[in-house]
Amino acid sequence: MPISEKIVTLSSNTSWYLFNFRASTIKALLNKGYRVVCLSPEDEYSERLVEMGCDWISLPMDKKGISVLNDARFILRLTSHYRSIKPVAAFHFTIKNNVYGTWAATLNGIPAVNNVSGLGTAFIHKGMVSLMVRVLYRLSQPLAYRVFCQNEEDHRLLRESRLVPPDRLYLLPGSGVDLQRFHPDLRMSYSGPFRFLYAGRMLADKGLHELIDAVLRINVQGMRCELWLCGFVGVENVSAISKEIVEEWSGQPGVRWLGPRDRIEEVYAQVDCVVLPSYREGMPRSLLEAGAMGLPVVATHVPGCRNIVTHGVNGLLCEPKDVGSLQSALEKMIELDMEERCRMGIAGRKRVEEEFDEQLVVKAVLDVLEKL
Repeated sequence: MPISEKIVTLSSNTSWYLFNFRASTIKALLNKGYRVVCLSPEDEYSERLVEMGCDWISLPMDKKGISVLNDARFILRLTSHYRSIKPVAAFHFTIKNNVYGTWAATLNGIPAVNNVSGLGTAFIHKGMVSLMVRVLYRLSQPLAYRVFCQNEEDHRLLRESRLVPPDRLYLLPGSGVDLQRFHPDLRMSYSGPFRFLYAGRMLADKGLHELIDAVLRINVQGMRCELWLCGFVGVENVSAISKEIVEEWSGQPGVRWLGPRDRIEEVYAQVDCVVLPSYREGMPRSLLEAGAMGLPVVATHVPGCRNIVTHGVNGLLCEPKDVGSLQSALEKMIELDMEERCRMGIAGRKRVEEEFDEQLVVKAVLDVLEKL
């Protein structure tokens, strides 16, 4: 394929990620006349990428393993695909795609544009895996044309640790949020216990064990609140929580597991507050969507969360890995009067409008392509 065809590739460790977090970018590229090729492992969202107008290529990969042989095969697959496709730029998302995709693109003389969505599990847990990830970043990211990260603290860490050259590192407001799709006008009124929502993957590193303990403590003498869990189980991540454990939680007083939902805005519309007691984040999508919906939030005082939430303004912050601190924040949120929670929700919406509109992210991608 000649390079003049204006082909752009997007590569991630799931088709679900590309469909849910990069749909607006894909649509903008298609509207600009680019042919968009998505490379990702097959899942139920692969076909939906095709329905959007993309080409999709199956990219098998070992998402959480550290097998040298499997990773070498992954690099060879990507290298072969890039040699055949000849994109004007290769956009990468998630750790292995960022690292190995950069090498594969560089071998073919293709500019690599990487997105560090958050220095998550591999940086939270110290040890050999964390060391390996840092080494791989240091060996790969200097070869990238551009590296985007999603909060000031990750930006500083990547720069000061010399994992990414400062002249190639740029800050973006996460993956942005669709301000029309997520809007306070969708909110519904209902009667019943106060409803908290956790929306995301079922991972221990998201603080879910602490969250369940805190909710059960609050409800020990009567039903004061409900906790809705919405998201995937069984994901390939070292901190993944099994379906059996989540189902066991769902049998506890006030805890309800909804499973994954495509129209997550309809779930936000039925709750009072969004909670994310994570150990570390990049720019958490659930908090951005909560803000867009005019919902107050409870989150941990960690990178990513504290870049969105100002304590007492648009939500409450608590300490990570601390059930007592989380319980106290949840109880305080329950006890706030409706007027105060509405004030927080309005402040959250205003912040998202000013700082996290997804059009800022789309513009950054188009700017990169213009410069190329």
